[in-house]
Amino acid sequence: GAGYKPPKMTKTGTTICAVMFKDGVILGADTRSTGGDLVADKNCEKLHYIAPNIYCAGAGTAADCDKTTRNLSSQLELHRLNTGRQVPVVAANRIVKQQLFRYQGYLGTYLIMG
Repeated sequence: GAGYKPPKMTKTGTTICAVMFKDGVILGADTRSTGGDLVADKNCEKLHYIAPNIYCAGAGTAADCDKTTRNLSSQLELHRLNTGRQVPVVAANRIVKQQLFRYQGYLGTYLIMG
């Protein structure tokens, strides 16, 4: 017999992850941007600044991800300027949920916020 044949390596898309601990969150992401089988960019930023206390790891369509995170960042900055206080992560979560719901699945972005 030929014996055991191990499974072939499967290429996947973006890898983003987060780890929670008692003092905060650590976000991580790979740096490769692909379009199908083609590597478009070997050094793509997938960790996005949202607010001084919030960052976001993003995957999916790069344009949708950038637009969503920039829009969220500007909305939270306006909120911070109006209230004079740091915006909590739950407020950012609510705003991005409402934005994504408004587009009914047409935005191809997947986010981990912390």
